[in-house]
Amino acid sequence: MNTRCALIGINLLISFIVLPLVGNAAADEKLELWVQPYLPAIQLIKKFSPLAEYLGEKSGQTVEVKVSKSYKSLIERVGEGRAPLAYLGPASYVKLTHNYGKQTILACLEVNGSPFFHGMIIARQDSQVKTLEDLIGKKFAFGDPNSTMSHLMPRYMLWKKGVSVEKLKQHEFLGSHHNVALGVIGGYYDAGGVKEGVYYAYKDRGLNMLAKSPPIAEHLFVANNNLPPKTINTIRQLLLDLKDKTILTSIKPSLTGMVSIKDEDYETLRTILTQFDRLSPE
Repeated sequence: MNTRCALIGINLLISFIVLPLVGNAAADEKLELWVQPYLPAIQLIKKFSPLAEYLGEKSGQTVEVKVSKSYKSLIERVGEGRAPLAYLGPASYVKLTHNYGKQTILACLEVNGSPFFHGMIIARQDSQVKTLEDLIGKKFAFGDPNSTMSHLMPRYMLWKKGVSVEKLKQHEFLGSHHNVALGVIGGYYDAGGVKEGVYYAYKDRGLNMLAKSPPIAEHLFVANNNLPPKTINTIRQLLLDLKDKTILTSIKPSLTGMVSIKDEDYETLRTILTQFDRLSPE
């Protein structure tokens, strides 16, 4: 009888020791937050690290910022379930859903109080180019091939005005919105495509807006569809509840918060890209 009681006592003791360890292991499981490479990796890690620390502290799970090698590789990583969390641009999200199906949306950026933004086609203020039609036979600068506002949207806007890339004298991909703005300012290109924030940042250096795109739903965070529902709900709520200006402005100076967004809110962009047949990168 004493031996039986002793065994029961040992089993209970093991349960008390092992169960907390299992719980802590789950809590300490690392979540990787993958970010598209719209800036050099070292800058993006610095920008998103405060957010990762916030999410980690509040959720009890370590969150580590990772920067994808390219827009395309991030789409593939998310679609194949190799990114627990990811930060994507609108066009990348549309391509992701086109290639891999419905995704788990966490939250969308709210910039200056709005979850929608515009793209701009820009030229120098002293340029003879005043309309999109004037760009026939001219040199045009795009950013990344998978970027919403530095390639897909401006290319669609040109196409709608009868200016296909074949009618341009030259077009090049410079990798980023900032490179496009600087390339136009420097006179290396007659015009280029950028997001509105970059246009306003460089406007006083001699830029003029030739055209403005329709409003498009902002950049967003998504989660791996296979993450536990509790983890997804926790991260989603933490993003929606985020009010710390230091964390928000670290990501983007004009970021005012995170808001809920639905897949349907990207339908305008989805329709545009489908019409233009640009869902696959060059």
